[in-house]
Formats: sequence, structure tokens, C-alpha cells
Amino acid sequence: MRIFVVMKYRSSLFVLSAVIMTFFSCEEEAPIIRFIEKPLLDTSYMSAVPTPQEKSIWLADITGVKCTNCPEAAEIAYKIYKDNPGRIELIALYPTYFPTLTSAWSGYDTLTSVLANEIIGGEPEGIPRGMVDNVVYSGNRFIDRFSWPAVVQQQLKLGTPINLDVNASWISDENRGRIEYKATANSSYTKPILVIGAILEDKIIGKQSDRRVSSGYVADYEFNHVLRGVIGSSTGDTLAPAFPSSGFTVEKHYYVSKSDKWKVENLSVLIWILDAETREVLHCKSAKFGF
Repeated sequence: MRIFVVMKYRSSLFVLSAVIMTFFSCEEEAPIIRFIEKPLLDTSYMSAVPTPQEKSIWLADITGVKCTNCPEAAEIAYKIYKDNPGRIELIALYPTYFPTLTSAWSGYDTLTSVLANEIIGGEPEGIPRGMVDNVVYSGNRFIDRFSWPAVVQQQLKLGTPINLDVNASWISDENRGRIEYKATANSSYTKPILVIGAILEDKIIGKQSDRRVSSGYVADYEFNHVLRGVIGSSTGDTLAPAFPSSGFTVEKHYYVSKSDKWKVENLSVLIWILDAETREVLHCKSAKFGF
């Protein structure tokens, strides 16, 4: 089932045309949940020049529930995360490209989505594969799991021209979350910058193939950093045409609703900013919804 969620639009023309469309397709494809709304706050201004933050590295694990090597890849990603505290942001993407490897087991939650396809931006030769800041390594943007540590170390040496601050909270009596993020230039950046926001969920229990166990699968596997929805476009919304000088700041706030399947205490938001021309990730930050 695919679900398009339309919450608010910027003009009365869009309000008149706003609809919620639900239609059936393959049961092995998760709902498409896009939060498209007018920001509660959407502003830019000059502020004091900040001390540059350390660059955080965006590591996307392209994976599947029936992929026997994917648990090993997840462990490699988590070790990178633990070995570099505060510097790594993980996202697990379950594309629809490889149904024999990614489609849901009968009776278990569906993790695949077209949103994952759109964030990936192309079809890798197989899975598991990963993306590290969307950079090309050995001629390929889709990087073998055993090369992730080397590429991450390469990216950790870089700085970022934009500081990023992200906050999230859950409003229980309204059953919705509030997301706030602020991007501030610590030096000028003259090219357009895109932003992507994703809702992630941890501690999803399900069935996972694993070549390392005698049964061939783990029935109570814990899935983490799973893409559940996006704010706006999964290919990127324009954050700013440029950050023309140090101290230039863009700030945005949003509300997001929750799918019935999600557990609020396991939800987080991940925001990443990228160069619109190269698609390389300049910086990223995440925040849990206050639990």
C-alpha cells in the first residue's frame, strides 16, 4: 500500500487541490510517507560567525531482509559508528530493486520503499552496498562494505562550511512531532545547497537472513536506523541558493505525523545537507524525539 500524506500547502490553490490518495500495489512495498507542509518557521538571517563544527559523515547501508550478507554489513556500519563517536550518522535503506533480497517475510513488517530508491538515486549491482557522503570511491558511488571504513576515514579528515543544529520533540497530546533545524555558515559557500530530512526508526524486530547461523535466518533480528518517511523531497529541497558569507543562517521548523506502526520512543530525525551540483554530503545531524 502506498500512502501520500499531504498536510499543508503554501497557497490556497494547493489547499483546493490537496488530497490524500491511497491505492494498492505489491504488498511487499511499504507505504510512501512524505510530509509536505508549509514550515512553521522558514527564515534566513545573519548571526554571529560560529566556531566550525566537526563534519559528521553520512553512511547509508543499502540492505535487505533476505540478504544473507546484510547483517555483516550492518555490523560493520555499527562498528564505524561506535569507533567514531559523534561523527557518524547511519541510515538503513531498503530499496525495491531486488525483491528476492528485500521483500518482506510473510507476517513481518515491510521495510522496503520507493523513498529508499529515490534517496539512493540509482540501482547498485547488488546488496549489501553503501554510500559514504555520496562520494565516488574506486569509480563507484555504491561502495563495498569492506571499503566503508577506509572511505569514512578519508571523509573524517574534511571540514564542513556549514554548521548544522537539529532538535526534535514529541507532542503527546497532539500525537505529532516537531522538528527544528538551523544551518549556519562558518565560511562562505557560493554554490546551491540542498537539504533532505528523514524519519528513522530503531529496534524494529523482524526476520533476517544470515549465512552465519545454522538455520539461515534470525527470527528476532533487531533492525535499526530504518528509513520510515521523508520531509519534503527525498531527492532534496533547496536550502539556499548559496551561503554568501560567514554567519548567514537558514532556520526551518516542521510538524510531522506518525504512522500507526511506528513506536515514538524509537523514532529520530536525520537531516543532511548536500552540494546541489556534486550531490556530496557536506554535513549531517540527527536528533531523537525526546525519549
